[in-house]
Order: sequence, then C-alpha cells, then structure tokens
Amino acid sequence: MLNRIVKVPVKWSRRMPDPNFDGAHTHFMLVPAKRLPMDIPLDPNPREQNINRPIYRTVGRSLSQEGETIPGSFHLKHRGLTLIASKVTKAPSTHPGLDVLELHFPEGNYGIVDGGHSYEIVRKAQGENSIPDNEYIKLEVITGLAREQLVTDIAGGRNTSIQVHAKSLLDLNKQFEFLKVELAMDGWTDRISWHENEDGMIDVVDVIAILSCFDIASYPDRHNHPVDAYRRKRSMLDRFEKHPERYRRLIPIVRDVLQLHDWIQYDSERRWQEVGGASGAGGRYGRLEMVETKRNGRPNFEFPFLPNGLDSEKRLRRPAVLPILATFRLFVVDDNSIATNGDLQPVRWRNGFDEVLELWTEAGGPLLQAFYEHFNTTGRDLHASGRSPALWGSLYKELALIDAERRSAL
Repeated sequence: MLNRIVKVPVKWSRRMPDPNFDGAHTHFMLVPAKRLPMDIPLDPNPREQNINRPIYRTVGRSLSQEGETIPGSFHLKHRGLTLIASKVTKAPSTHPGLDVLELHFPEGNYGIVDGGHSYEIVRKAQGENSIPDNEYIKLEVITGLAREQLVTDIAGGRNTSIQVHAKSLLDLNKQFEFLKVELAMDGWTDRISWHENEDGMIDVVDVIAILSCFDIASYPDRHNHPVDAYRRKRSMLDRFEKHPERYRRLIPIVRDVLQLHDWIQYDSERRWQEVGGASGAGGRYGRLEMVETKRNGRPNFEFPFLPNGLDSEKRLRRPAVLPILATFRLFVVDDNSIATNGDLQPVRWRNGFDEVLELWTEAGGPLLQAFYEHFNTTGRDLHASGRSPALWGSLYKELALIDAERRSAL
C-alpha cells in the first residue's frame, strides 16, 4: 500500500489519546502558514474547493495581513485544518526554532477532512509570497482509526454546518428588499453580497454598519455616537432586524451615504496633503498606519459606490473611515414634506448632498489630523482609536465647529 509521508515544520505540538478508541490519538499542532506543505492529500474531503467567494477572500486578506486585521492573529480567528493520518512520527529538523513531524497518509480516506478551503487559501497565498512570518495555522491530526466507516463519518460530520447566518435569513425573508430596490437605481445591487457565499465587492454587514452611522434616531447629537458600527458591526444586523424603520427612513440618502463612505476612503490622501499632514510635510500619507496600501502584484483597491470605476493604490482604513463618516450625520434632518415611515420621519440632507461634499472638502483635512493626533497620543493602536467613544465625540465636535464658522462667514 502506497504511503505518502508529508513533513510539517511545527512551532508547537501536543498529543491527546482518545478516551473511546484504543490506539487513536489527536495531535494538535501550530504551523507557520508560509511553511505549511503544499502536498497534503484532500482525499476524504467531500467538498470541492471554491475560494472565489467574499468570505474566502476575506480569509485570504486576513492571512496576508491586509485590511483591519491584527498581525499574527490568523490562528486565533480560524479553526484551521483537520486531517486523518495513519500515524505521526518525529523527524530531524533543519528549521531553526521548529520541530519537524512526519504525517503518514496511506491511499484511501486519508488527508484533510475539514478545512479544504483554508488549505487552498494558504496555498494560493504561498504562491503569491504574501504570508508574513508571524502567521500560523492550526492542525488537528487524528491517527489510529481502525474503522474506515469512522473516517467517513468524521469527514461528513466536520463538513455539515447547522448554522444559518443572520444575513442569509434576513435576505431569505426579503428584509433587504427596500435597499436592493434603491441601490438598483445606480446599478449597485449586484455589488453587494447579501447572503453567505454570494459574490460581491462588499458585504451587506458592512453596508448596514455604514448606514448605522446615520441613524439619528439612536444617535441624535454629540452625546451618543454609533461606535458599535466599528467595534461590533455584526450587532448592527440585530439592530436592523429589530428596528428596520430606522433604516427605511434613510432611503432618501442611502446612495449618498454609500458614495460619501467610498469618497472619504478615496479622497483622504488629497485632504491630508492639502493641510500638510501631521507635521507639515504631507508626503507620508501612504506610510501612515491609518492608510492601507496595496501589496505588490495585487490589483488596486476598488470603490463600489463611486462612479467611473475609480480605483487607487491607497485607501483610508475602516477604523478611521467610520468615525469620520459618522460626523456627517450632523447634516441629516427630518424631511417633513414626506409622509412618515411608521413612527419615524424620512430624512434628507440639511441643504442637499452638494453641501455635504463641500464640507468634506473643507473639513476632511482637519478631521484626519484630529484622528491621527488621537491615535498618535493614545498608544498608537489603530483599532483602539476606532473603538474610542471619546474620539468619535471629538470628531463630531470638530465638524460642528467648522460648520458653525462656515455658516457665520456666509
């Protein structure tokens, strides 16, 4: 019988005997993702691997430390791979600081039983040389199973999901329909992933978080701010489900809000340089922690809600975008000329969307400076800044002051 042996460099490993099956063990391993072997068999995995979906692209970005991921956290956020092997043995190591374990895979139902998509994501990232040294992946290797039926049961069980995600249920129940109808006016509906495993440039969870920044019923003034849109964005789905009227009333400005979000991401470099940056030079925008720069060989960032297919090598990161975006709810008011939507009045911009864009042009630089100053003086933790109610409040006051000074000068 052919026995394939795959050598795996491991940072840490432990073995646990099975309490019910004599001779069976589970081996837990932590493996540098960039050193994970590319020839582990997938024989018992019952699913084809299609990683061209938003959820898997998100995993890939996390592995490559793109976007708002915390470096070195991949193994904490992803369950890793589960494998069936006949045995695990130790081999001499030529990798400093790492042990080497040999995984034995006879022909048949041996190999990866769960995590095939993750494995393909790692292999793709290895081919692109985009995995940092400090990212690890967890391996759970089960050995000593004498019954082939048990291997089949494990493979089937590990690949059966009983969870139906909240956004999929909301989509199934047509609760996003009013948003789809409104966004179809600009051809944006297909740019959003409305349920699990649907292609799209942006997840509907992020769309709801963006719209939550303009919920003036919940956050009417400078004392309360939609910080959870960043720190607990999935909780916004619960809010959407329980209080859909708070989002329906935003219909008149929905497309403007999404365009403003993308414009802030895209246009921040110009605003930053216009005010001279943090030190007066203004030329270091692409090196700022609050800015994401595309990696070599990757496509430019796309902005689904901007016209003319605008793209860029840089974009403002989410911890900075959302608190700045939320300040512009200052210019959202009830539209008393439209019939009420339930108990809440539909909204409009105070003096139209053109005024909002003009104010971004005028206030964008100072708002970016205020965000950076807070970040730079409070531990230089980007995610902590994005979660700070004090920062959200100070940005709101900054824009209110700029608006007041502007109006008094007219």
